[in-house]
Amino acid sequence: MKKLILICLVLLLTGCVDKEIIDDINIEVAVGYDLLEGSGKEKYRGTILFQEFQPDQSLINRTFSGDGALRQDLILDVAKQSSEPVVTGGLKLAIFGPEMAKKGVYDLIDSFQRDASIGARLFVVTSEGKSEDILKGNYGTRGNSTYIYNLIQHNIQQRDIPTTNLHLASRDFYQKGRDPFLPRIRQISNEKVEIAGISLFQDDKEVEILPVEQMFFFKLLVDKYSEGNFDVKLSENELAAVKSIKSKHIIDFKGKKVTFHIKIRGIVQEYTGKALTPEALKRIEKNLQTQIESECLKLLKKFQELGIDPVGLGHRMKTKNRNFDFKKWKDDYKNLSFEVKCDVVIQETGVIE
Repeated sequence: MKKLILICLVLLLTGCVDKEIIDDINIEVAVGYDLLEGSGKEKYRGTILFQEFQPDQSLINRTFSGDGALRQDLILDVAKQSSEPVVTGGLKLAIFGPEMAKKGVYDLIDSFQRDASIGARLFVVTSEGKSEDILKGNYGTRGNSTYIYNLIQHNIQQRDIPTTNLHLASRDFYQKGRDPFLPRIRQISNEKVEIAGISLFQDDKEVEILPVEQMFFFKLLVDKYSEGNFDVKLSENELAAVKSIKSKHIIDFKGKKVTFHIKIRGIVQEYTGKALTPEALKRIEKNLQTQIESECLKLLKKFQELGIDPVGLGHRMKTKNRNFDFKKWKDDYKNLSFEVKCDVVIQETGVIE
């Protein structure tokens, strides 16, 4: 009898679930936000990207745009243009145009967090040009959102973008003692997008753009590295390409002095000299070590001048002090002195040597 009642309840509950056939809905896979010209902070132009699969397994990128002050305004506006219901469960990418990033992105980040259908692995990025133009491109054969998503993903895993996603970005926006940062992209043609740097924020407003050349050093300060690459110039005709296979950093606080201890284990992938002798290896290690110490120190001083803390020193100090005062920390941060100590060890040189 109990089993019969249970089966009846399951059948009744099943009947209450809304059914959605994938061919009869528009699944949002990417969204872009640009400040609407002449509208002020509260108004933006949003562009939603859908993917339409064809019978021959090819894919068409389709975009719809709308204006609004809230994310829900955009969804409603686009729903009026779409012949099928709009579903947000497939969202993989959100792009903020340059003016939106400068005005503030907190409200939209918050709206993503509140939508239970949006996963934490969503990538949030800024763009050099209008996000609408980027989403209207035609990249690869797997769709624009997959192309840009994979571009960011492999640059996190194997290159110079620090680990990021919606969950981590939201943490940094909400957390005291750490300022957020987001990857920055740009469209170089209607068929190509590239990494353009890192957007640095104060609260939720972009205040600085870190160029691509400094991303290697930035990631050493804020993340655990794997498979990062860097060129070391030894002389006019002598150049080595070093691949980091492992790195870590330790931060020591002593009064008003902060010391970063960075350890890197790497391999030499290319070398333009005559022979990769032990002496040449020592010079590669020394040159890389000197350059890392110099460039990382420049970044730390730059952050200090801008009054931002993407490394999260304030948060680290809070964890060490029970009655930590963030108001006092703002003044203390301006007066900190920094030191970077780097230890580079080349573990492999290739099969020839």
